Amino acid sequence: MIREEDFVFATYHLETALDIEEVAKVTAGEQSTGTWTKTCFETDGLVESHGAKVVSVETTQTEKVNKGVVKIGFPIKNFGPVVPMLLTTVAGNLFEMADIEKVKLLDLEFPKSFLSEFKGPKFGIEGTRQAIGVNDRPLIGCIVKPCVGLNSKTFAQAAYEVAIGGVDFIKDDELISNPGYSPIEERVSATMEQLDTAEEESGEKTLYAVNVTDEVTKIMENAETALSNGANCLMINFITAGFSALRMLADDPSIKVPIHCHRDMFAAFTRDPHHGISTAVVSKLTRLCGGDQIHAGAIDGKLYEENDSVINSSNIMRREMGNIKPALPVSSGGQNPCTVHSNVEALGNDVLILAGGGIFGHKDGATAGAKAMRQALDSSLKGIPLQECDAENRELRAAVKQWGHLLNQKTS
Repeated sequence: MIREEDFVFATYHLETALDIEEVAKVTAGEQSTGTWTKTCFETDGLVESHGAKVVSVETTQTEKVNKGVVKIGFPIKNFGPVVPMLLTTVAGNLFEMADIEKVKLLDLEFPKSFLSEFKGPKFGIEGTRQAIGVNDRPLIGCIVKPCVGLNSKTFAQAAYEVAIGGVDFIKDDELISNPGYSPIEERVSATMEQLDTAEEESGEKTLYAVNVTDEVTKIMENAETALSNGANCLMINFITAGFSALRMLADDPSIKVPIHCHRDMFAAFTRDPHHGISTAVVSKLTRLCGGDQIHAGAIDGKLYEENDSVINSSNIMRREMGNIKPALPVSSGGQNPCTVHSNVEALGNDVLILAGGGIFGHKDGATAGAKAMRQALDSSLKGIPLQECDAENRELRAAVKQWGHLLNQKTS
């Protein structure tokens, strides 16, 4: 008998030329007791106590390959509340097994007892809103473009121009962290000074997510440097740095600002629909490890994911998950004022919509691009179609003329 509180349940899409039920049993053994045959040190009851259990198998047979959905329960005592060991268990050697042609980890289910071992986001949706001072609408943000090459002074000027235009949030691109031409200390100091000025002029606060991604031994040092220079948000490339690096950052008591999570490189193992790891799993683990704001993909943007996948990931970040706070979904990738309506329609109120070129590429400049995003949001919330925006929304009208041809289609 399986006690659900003792297991993490993993669901897989599986393809094999062999009997799928037998392959599922071999997979369960390989990823738990770890051997395909009985060994001399196997004691009575060891496999029963530590072995993974095949819970269900749903099979579709074809002439050349058997396909199915397999659910396996893994005893928590084998790995504990340790994400690297959890991933080693549920997504380790099975990708190398010759008997399996394709396998994709579709989902993970955690009992409340397991979730209670994790702190999750400190801020999440509610805390991010409190930090910005906006509670009743979707949030608008931007990525400073070009991604790299701007010195600290120019970067800070760019931040000022979008802040006075009305963005709630500014982030470093994932490609910049602590380069010699724009070190964190200089960039954060200059940018926060400009954001303070913008707040005095506009009366609106803007978060700036500073990318602290580095070798794991330097991440906390980068974070401390950013915070000591006034940073009000941090960012980490959590796939390349690692889930444990994110958890280290989020769990540290000295980190008292939200953490923005960029998932670059994730598509290397999520893009194939039948092999790898699903974005749903990535979203769950990021939230578990403390991500306050997590990239979910892009609605009507330039990324490979369909809108349904973005909506699913966003829902995973926001739905009940034991003691773990909801995280704020981030829609980013090819966004511009003309995609704001579809974002709000698809993702609702609790979302952060980010634009890069869609703000900095506006024909009238960055401030106009930021204003156009806010005007697009306002028109969406009022139910006014973009093409019917009035003359007072000059910046939005210009954006519709510039990018309106991209409506309802993927951008290049």
